[in-house]
Amino acid sequence: VVINSGSGNQGITVSLPVIEYANEWHLSREKLYRALAVSNLVSVYIKHYIGSLSAFCGAVSAASGAGAAITYMAGGDYESIGATITNTLANVGGIVCDGAKPSCAAKIASSVHAALIAHYMSMSDKEFLGGEGFVNDDVEKTIKNMGYIGKIGMKETDKEILNVMIDKIDVDSCL
Repeated sequence: VVINSGSGNQGITVSLPVIEYANEWHLSREKLYRALAVSNLVSVYIKHYIGSLSAFCGAVSAASGAGAAITYMAGGDYESIGATITNTLANVGGIVCDGAKPSCAAKIASSVHAALIAHYMSMSDKEFLGGEGFVNDDVEKTIKNMGYIGKIGMKETDKEILNVMIDKIDVDSCL
């Protein structure tokens, strides 16, 4: 069992892409283990600001970690790794978690795809710039901005998702 931030889906997301790239690139076990540590720690770090219960999709933070680890394995420096995280969050940071397991797999696929795009962008010195949405010039501030959106901004969204899921609200009467 692979778990990250209390989720098996997030555990798979922080692990499998990293393992696949390490195998494809014939990297040492030590490099793989370090990359897995990077992936898990980045994901947990992002989730730290969002909190344990949020409408923010955890696959996004997990994929950000996987992308960061792939950039690390490719020889990326701190700036490149930070750009990968920023690029991933800028791309798919708005995915909403509704707790539905079948659609979670699709959200994981979308998030990992975004992380791979983010990796290739960062390795080509391309990055979303500060002032573009919630992106800041500093990756730490971008992560904190995403955390604020996930923790505070999505608080009401989380409640409304639950209302829809348990049929507590008649959506037809609201539209």
